[in-house]
Amino acid sequence: MRTVETVSALVTALQSGDLELAATLLSEDCVVSGFTPEPLKRDEFLALQSQLLAAMPDFSYNLSQIDAEGKNAHAFITITGTNTNNLELPEFGLRSIPATGLQIVLPQVPSSWRVRHEAVVKIEMEEVPGGGLTGLLQQIGDELPTAPRVGEIDQRNLTS
Repeated sequence: MRTVETVSALVTALQSGDLELAATLLSEDCVVSGFTPEPLKRDEFLALQSQLLAAMPDFSYNLSQIDAEGKNAHAFITITGTNTNNLELPEFGLRSIPATGLQIVLPQVPSSWRVRHEAVVKIEMEEVPGGGLTGLLQQIGDELPTAPRVGEIDQRNLTS
């Protein structure tokens, strides 16, 4: 399988919910960056994909303008979906987000893909304002929790 075909097959598997096939098209050491605040390992990315599909059965990457140079591919992604079910993302410190029925359309972003031995080893999505998981959550009326600032004191732990 060539680079473009590998990337296309992976995206089709992810969107259709065939995460077993998607796992075979992602190397065990695959890293996905740019969609979430911190890079995700293969199994973390597949778990997130499963949660997104459960909340938005029509979740799509809308991959376009894909081209390849050797083992590297470049494409544009425009993530869309409709939040018809509750979104569960406890690994990001979020409570259950009730279904809103809202359709999300994230900004189109450039992405790059690295393929080795017919498996994707790296996916990078450009970080843009209103994009990624942060943008998705904003469109359905929620947000990722922020980390405490350096030097911030937790008032609950102070004693008189």
